[in-house]
Amino acid sequence: MSLVQAVICDKFAFVAGEQQLNLNNGGVLHNFKKVFRVNENVIIGLSGAIEDNYYLFQDYLNVDFTLKEDCGDSLEEVFDRVAGRYQEMTDQGECDVFSLVCGWNGSAFEAKTYYINSVFGENSQITDVKLENEKDAKLISCGDNRHYENFMTGVYRYGISVYGLQRAFWDVLAQGVMFDEFIDKNAYFEVIRKPEE
Repeated sequence: MSLVQAVICDKFAFVAGEQQLNLNNGGVLHNFKKVFRVNENVIIGLSGAIEDNYYLFQDYLNVDFTLKEDCGDSLEEVFDRVAGRYQEMTDQGECDVFSLVCGWNGSAFEAKTYYINSVFGENSQITDVKLENEKDAKLISCGDNRHYENFMTGVYRYGISVYGLQRAFWDVLAQGVMFDEFIDKNAYFEVIRKPEE
């Protein structure tokens, strides 16, 4: 499993991912990008088996994990396409992903996580993440629960600003490499800001 974390609030959507890719043959790649800004309104983040993530996001990623160009899909259209692939994957079984899509829906930021676990299939689900009010913020963590706790601690320490969240994520990685062999200290960030009115 990899680590992707996000925050949505009234002003922006922030997504961070570490960059280690563990290959099936035991090899490890570093600086492997897992967070992609699909367009001005949508960000995707990949965690879990890389082949399964390619299948889940094949409408937006090339086979070499570069972003397909000129995607004009709205956030709702991305949600719908990814949900369709997700349903195919759950029907097939033997898939492992814990990934997310988030962005601007035209009036607010929202996100969905996509979780499929081949061992504990009954826990597989799509989770909607929406703000309950404009002062709300939602933290999302696709990975080990200890990473979420460390992210919360960092957010309380540094605050909910883009810079504060970057610092919090660097702390998560520094702590996480001590217990999670599937992540490293390399990070990548994407942000979508609320359009000017």
